[in-house]
Amino acid sequence: VHSMAHKTGAVFSTGHITHGCANAMYLPYVIKYNAKDARALQRYAEIADYAGIPGKTPEEKVQALREKIWAYNQKFEIPHDMKAFGVDEAEFKSKVAEFSKNAVADACTGSNPRAITPEQMEKLFGCCYYGTEVDF
Repeated sequence: VHSMAHKTGAVFSTGHITHGCANAMYLPYVIKYNAKDARALQRYAEIADYAGIPGKTPEEKVQALREKIWAYNQKFEIPHDMKAFGVDEAEFKSKVAEFSKNAVADACTGSNPRAITPEQMEKLFGCCYYGTEVDF
């Protein structure tokens, strides 16, 4: 998530996405992407347990964790996605391939629990832009 925030903060003419806001906005999508990895799924479920977030299965706990993050984001007036933040769609589409490649090359990406290609990163940013479910 940090590598994504590093590469999108000042790239849009419609306004700077502060690092904290970007991390908060992208985190539920990144959790969903990473939870395809069995070890990451278990770790996110443990985080949900420690936070008192209910669920019967690891998948339910992870979804509830994501929903809790979205609820906090809403409380703090952090948009659900980049489009709601005000990023212009044409500008997003024209730049997404480049900042996706740069995000994959960012030093923080190496510590991500699940590997990601530039193409996958571009799809993940698409989910973060449109607010769509991560299904890959």
